[in-house]
Amino acid sequence: MVAKVLRELGVCPPNAALLFSTFGNDHATLLQELTQLLPGCPIVGGSSNGEVSREQGYRVGSSLLIVFASDTITFRAGVLRNLTFDNEAFNLETAMQQWQQQGIEIRFDKGYSPMPALGLLFPDGLGLDGGSIVRLFSDTFPTTHFFGGASAENFTLTQTKQFFNHEVLHNAVPYLLFYGPLRHHWAITEGLDSGWRAVGKRLDAQCDGKYIHTLAQKPAVDYLASRYRLQGGQLSVCHPFVIYPDRGSDVHYFRDVIGYCEATGRLESINLLPTDCQIQLTQPDPATILAVSRKNIHQALAHYPSTDTPTAALWFSCVSRALVLANDAANEFATATEAIASDLPVAGFYTYGEIAPARTTGHNTYHSSTLVTLLLGEEPLTSTGIFGQHHQFSADNLAQDNKALTQALENTRAEIQRLQDELAQCRLLNRVASHSRTEEMMKNRALALQLVCSLLDTRFADFKRLAMKGDPPKLNKLGLARLVNDLHQQQYGKPFPVMLKQLANLLTDQIDVPCHGRPSHPE
Repeated sequence: MVAKVLRELGVCPPNAALLFSTFGNDHATLLQELTQLLPGCPIVGGSSNGEVSREQGYRVGSSLLIVFASDTITFRAGVLRNLTFDNEAFNLETAMQQWQQQGIEIRFDKGYSPMPALGLLFPDGLGLDGGSIVRLFSDTFPTTHFFGGASAENFTLTQTKQFFNHEVLHNAVPYLLFYGPLRHHWAITEGLDSGWRAVGKRLDAQCDGKYIHTLAQKPAVDYLASRYRLQGGQLSVCHPFVIYPDRGSDVHYFRDVIGYCEATGRLESINLLPTDCQIQLTQPDPATILAVSRKNIHQALAHYPSTDTPTAALWFSCVSRALVLANDAANEFATATEAIASDLPVAGFYTYGEIAPARTTGHNTYHSSTLVTLLLGEEPLTSTGIFGQHHQFSADNLAQDNKALTQALENTRAEIQRLQDELAQCRLLNRVASHSRTEEMMKNRALALQLVCSLLDTRFADFKRLAMKGDPPKLNKLGLARLVNDLHQQQYGKPFPVMLKQLANLLTDQIDVPCHGRPSHPE
């Protein structure tokens, strides 16, 4: 497995690795061997209920190794240990201490530039509440998109395993953070769009932690027994419950309810539930599950933010989807990937809960019974700097843009000197007026470029906010002109000596001989 990965990487050293391995394998021995074969390469992951890849398709009883290598992306791997299921204050304090020990700089500031571009999380699927873990990371890294899945097992509902380097852990959250010019896009099947339909009406529910005490003002077990034949104290995750946290809204999510207790009359979920909510029962539709899985990966590819193809795709699907499909579980991955390019690597695992920003809100969210497809690639290197007509600006090429500005400034100064020499000759031929205007224009351009360099050095936040627009971002010529005019006013006590539109043209190489008129007062 490792030899094949290293052979495909060639001369590129591996920077980080993900490992997903079916529950029941000898994970300790596997991790010991991997850390020896991949020295210096951090490994994160967890136990699964099946793995998928383009080469092997759907497999149970196997292990899947995914390795990242990049010259421009920086990877930071870590793990949070000994967290609790329902004490978020304790988890936050514990996480802060451990992040400090791991050298992870924490700043609760959305404008703080060293925020990760993306994070992958693989929390304990039974010992921890997935929603609380996602909130913990989202509050700490407020501008970062998080993805991943909860580690799984074979439905003994006892213990899942998390991997970090050579360690096999419990009640832990291994994570991998990506820093740098990363491009990504995702698609997700959410709630009742995931392949299930609602059954019956919405029921008022009273919950406490992960337990459901009443449904429609009856003990929850009594209500469920009136509709289904209950036996053995366990419930099937093939029928997730629809949770409506706001009784007056249709906003909802799925949660798996795994057991019941006749003595107490309550039902047990894998995750924490809102105290007062509404609940609706569900029925799976295998054909719809396959259809939305196929649609999911095609939606992700169709909206990938580039004409280039992504480098790879990660796949996180809920184990409940495989259980519904039963003997046809392999068909979900096969159907979804059959019509996409064969050279796009796609790999992932079946989880006890999926992590991705919600489709409606964009907020990092913990899901159940969903499928997440995450596309990854690197931002392309640019060659034109911020003055390119079609350049998609990124803060990560700031150094390159400064270099381009410096060169442009030097070229402009050389052009001014040439024009001054030519102007001396033109005076002899009575062409002074025309060349004086050209010289004035080039002086103005040099001054404008100097002011842009100053903006990039001292007011970069204003530059991003006012001089860039759109998604993907492009140069806002008038916005940049206003910033330059404002800086000129501050430094020289008067507006820039040309109109805003003329100033915008000077800054984007659309040069006309300036006409006479009033100076560029802010509009």
